[in-house]
Amino acid sequence: MSRFSYVAIDSRGKTLPGEITAVDSKEARSKIRQKGLTPIQIKSVGGKDAGKAKSKLKKASQAQKKASSEGRKSTRGKGEKVGLEFLKRLLELHSSGMPIADAVKLLNQRLSDPGQKEIAGVLWKELAEGKTLSRSMRDLPEYFSESSSFVVEAGEATGNVAPILKKIISHLEEKRAIRAKVLSSMTYPVFVGFVAFGVVLFFLFYLLPQIEEMLASLGGELNLMAKVLINGSNWVLTVGPFALVGLIIAGGAILQWRKTEKGGMAFDQSLLKLPLFGQILYLSELFQLASLLSTLIWSGIGLTENLRLCEKTIKNRFIRSRFRSARALVNEGKSLPDALRKFKLLPLMQLDILEVGERTGNLGNSMEDSSNSFREQLTKRIKTMTTLVSGGALGFAFSLVALVAISIVSSIFQVSKSISY
Repeated sequence: MSRFSYVAIDSRGKTLPGEITAVDSKEARSKIRQKGLTPIQIKSVGGKDAGKAKSKLKKASQAQKKASSEGRKSTRGKGEKVGLEFLKRLLELHSSGMPIADAVKLLNQRLSDPGQKEIAGVLWKELAEGKTLSRSMRDLPEYFSESSSFVVEAGEATGNVAPILKKIISHLEEKRAIRAKVLSSMTYPVFVGFVAFGVVLFFLFYLLPQIEEMLASLGGELNLMAKVLINGSNWVLTVGPFALVGLIIAGGAILQWRKTEKGGMAFDQSLLKLPLFGQILYLSELFQLASLLSTLIWSGIGLTENLRLCEKTIKNRFIRSRFRSARALVNEGKSLPDALRKFKLLPLMQLDILEVGERTGNLGNSMEDSSNSFREQLTKRIKTMTTLVSGGALGFAFSLVALVAISIVSSIFQVSKSISY
């Protein structure tokens, strides 16, 4: 067992020091949280780590900080949202005339949300030690991207942090809005498909067999269409489990193949070739790329560093590879529009606009115009896909249900007709 000293924040925002005994820093952090405290610093002070040199202790402390950051990445999905909400609160206070350090200190005392309180605690501790806001944000990668911290750093250099924060918040909100639209465009068609599938299963495996028994008791039988449907459903029941196992194995193999560099590149490229959905993925990447480029250019960050930061945000590996190649050409002295044109990363119209913007010194405005254009195109494609897929799913479901219903009604009609004679 080892002893650890810690600094934590209680529910009222008060900073409390203390010591605790644990096997390692992970267990120490867990014990501190069980006390209702939010740990912001943990250091080993005794036990098996007591004999380490001072330099090694510093490295261990940095490793612990990184480990705690990795631990918090389990909430990465909502981490960006929490970070965005914190920046909004910070901007409100800073825009009213309050210095950044005082605003962070006040938020540390007032905030009740656990995630935002953790951000405020870490930032306030580091600001109190003399670090800048941008440097402190880099110690919270689960809440703030590297590009956001660099944009804030540019604002600190010019003394215009408030406009920079507005720009970051606007970019993040647009990014989240587009992501939500893409997800919602897929949710409704999937829901309709599942409902339709459930209705068809009900007809095939429950209603039709019962009607078949009823007709048999009356001395009749189902017509050819209904028999085909029942035989088909029985075949599905027989073959289905084997097909499901085969699909699971194939899916697992594809996932493993996708993890390789070559496989991932080919898979992501194939996604872009899908009808409608591929265009939505492509436009989504372009919108986020152009929006971030515009924000970084506007903040005054050099183009080389700007492109490096943008490359990290591209999720599609095929597009990222092409962008990396274009970035290499820019580093060699080529203009940005020429480099993007060579690898066909943007439509020709947008490339012409960027070329004019670069010549006139308005590259940031040109990139912002391109971002707005991509957003409009993306919104239209999402609406089109939602309409087509939803209509297709409903039409398919209606056709199947109608087919089953016609088979049932015609069979009953034939039996009733034979009985009447």
